[in-house]
Amino acid sequence: MSAARKPKEPELNRTSLLMAASQEFASRGLQGARLEEIAREANITRAMIYYYFGGREGLYLAALEEAYRDIRASERAIDLTGLGPVDAMRRLAQFRIDYYVENPLMVALIAIENQQKAQHLKNSKEIQARAEHSLQPLASVLQQGQAQGVFRTGIDVVELHQIMVSLGMFNVSNQYTFGAIFERDPSSPAQLARTRELACEVVLRFLFVV
Repeated sequence: MSAARKPKEPELNRTSLLMAASQEFASRGLQGARLEEIAREANITRAMIYYYFGGREGLYLAALEEAYRDIRASERAIDLTGLGPVDAMRRLAQFRIDYYVENPLMVALIAIENQQKAQHLKNSKEIQARAEHSLQPLASVLQQGQAQGVFRTGIDVVELHQIMVSLGMFNVSNQYTFGAIFERDPSSPAQLARTRELACEVVLRFLFVV
């Protein structure tokens, strides 16, 4: 009589797992997230999470890295061909508004990491190594505008990036409190259109030669 075969472990679908993890961490926080629920959603065993990621914090860091990886890839995929520096900068500013609206899980993960004082992010070689590289699309448009005399010199590209991120993140992270206080729905099509224009106006006024 042949020995009973051991049940085969389900295959790891990394994309599915990281999406399930992002949703659970965003909903319940770093410590409140349930690994059993993440494993169930990803159709794997909890043991596989420990095998591939070492546990809760390793999985959380992997989800955070994936979030940064996605936004960088999305920004680099923007087609700026044929655009002058002003229109190209408009497109980058609008991208920041739309991306965070379409990817609220990233906003939630960043909020968690700020609560953790970036202790996990600081341990990510990938995020740290790609920080400067991620600014290249923005820096390229900035330099083009400066070369044409459209944008003023002396601009710190990190500060410019900060302005864009702040406008986009605030629109999602504070949508409920800000909306309740001022009785506006930041997610409505009309308000989003206004926010896009506001972002462009703020960024371009910061950049234009006086």
